[in-house]
Amino acid sequence: MSSHVLRSVLELMSVRPADPVISVRGHAVAREIAAAVDECCAALETAEMQEIRTTLLGCGLADSDCTEIIEQVGIRPGSLARIASLRMAMRVDLREAAALERYLLLYTAVRNAAQISQLRMTDSVLRCLADELRFLAAPSPRDRARLLAPTDGFISMAKIVTMRRFPAGQLHLELSGIPLSWFARLSPGRLTNVLFFLARHVRGRGPFFSNHVAWRRKNRLFLTEHEQNLSYFRIAQALALHPEVKGLFIESWLHSPDTFQVSPHLAWLNTPILEHGGLVVVLGKASESCGVFDGSPERKRLYEQGLFRPTTAMAIWPRAAMLDWAMNHPEFGD
Repeated sequence: MSSHVLRSVLELMSVRPADPVISVRGHAVAREIAAAVDECCAALETAEMQEIRTTLLGCGLADSDCTEIIEQVGIRPGSLARIASLRMAMRVDLREAAALERYLLLYTAVRNAAQISQLRMTDSVLRCLADELRFLAAPSPRDRARLLAPTDGFISMAKIVTMRRFPAGQLHLELSGIPLSWFARLSPGRLTNVLFFLARHVRGRGPFFSNHVAWRRKNRLFLTEHEQNLSYFRIAQALALHPEVKGLFIESWLHSPDTFQVSPHLAWLNTPILEHGGLVVVLGKASESCGVFDGSPERKRLYEQGLFRPTTAMAIWPRAAMLDWAMNHPEFGD
């Protein structure tokens, strides 16, 4: 698979800034993306990946089937089980190195590379995308295990290579909307506040950008305020290029005021949202498996003592308010 087929990636068009929040450098980023795609092409040509391709063909799967499998991740519940079944049917030990998953992801990334020229994303997000592609081409042995289906790392990368999720540093963003089922989780008083807020500041329940914590962030042990603000700024940049998107919404225990009662050092997660026109409301009880106890023996101890009840919260940051915050914080631009 020759990289010259992907030469169109070099023709990324510079986007004229519609807002001072946006910074565009154009061709330098196009070259960076193209170089990252070249690395993915080279990875596909290795003996390990060619062996996977030959085995898949022997199982009756065409190249186009590889992309279809990855496109269904996060859409069809059975897509992850299908990958596990494939792994078993191939009768080779592919689990430790996630070789099958890497081949499917690499092939899909290369197949979809030409679409990058059509993306409405700023240079800062495209640079993060190039970094994800470079990682996919040569992950460390330790990180390969994080790409094994059905891990969150695999699901995240499947969405990235199909252009459904975009890296923005400490956070990832993807297009979504507020599910109707969430309104049923709100108490009557909170529901009234949310509906009034949406009617006055948003005028609808979508589309929104939603964010997710990136597992390949700079500091994997904990979140940092500076990196969070950098990600918020990049999401604001993306908003400026998507006039149809109504803002940012988040659903997580990380943004719940109840979390801050026992982990006050995380309160900065909501500071820019609440101080610049956003809304945060508690949705209800959080699952014990949501990650609230990961890396925090203190929260676990308080929970076991009955002193902490994990809850999840919904944060809504309207478009105009988030753009205004970003315009007043150019120090987070890169």
